[in-house]
Amino acid sequence: MPMKLPGTATQPENIYIALGKLGLGPGMVFLDLGCGSGAVCRQAALFTDRIYGVDRRPEAVQASRELVPQGTFVLGEAADVLDSLPRPDRCFVGGTRGIEDFLPVLAGRAAPGFRLVVSLARIGAAARVAGLVKKHFVEEEFLQITINRGYELAGDLALRPVNPIFMVVARR
Repeated sequence: MPMKLPGTATQPENIYIALGKLGLGPGMVFLDLGCGSGAVCRQAALFTDRIYGVDRRPEAVQASRELVPQGTFVLGEAADVLDSLPRPDRCFVGGTRGIEDFLPVLAGRAAPGFRLVVSLARIGAAARVAGLVKKHFVEEEFLQITINRGYELAGDLALRPVNPIFMVVARR
């Protein structure tokens, strides 16, 4: 069970969608910026053994290391540590704090054929990030994803929505 950290956890269904959009494959370098509990890295490790994560919270880096022991997890600000990591083929961004600083660095470090997915919980932040992504990458899609979970209600089935998220999908 992943450690509960402050912030919005990436729902399993959203992880599967993100990984599908990334098209992650064997031997590719996967980078998770704002790796949190390591849940995205754990699923990415099913496709490649080159897993890297960055988070500014020591407890997040520790949780990721415990969940994905074969990965490499770095404590720090993404803009400050990207140059010390291999050039990424695929990147998932789950934490957008400081994105104005790290997105240009990421664009400069991206391997040929690079793909990016940014996951966001707030519409204002999603619109702002979509604009930033367009400055450095080729935006392919802007999505809103809503999950509804079933529960029993008065002997019948009802649906309860999970907070929707927004995804910006891009390539270099």
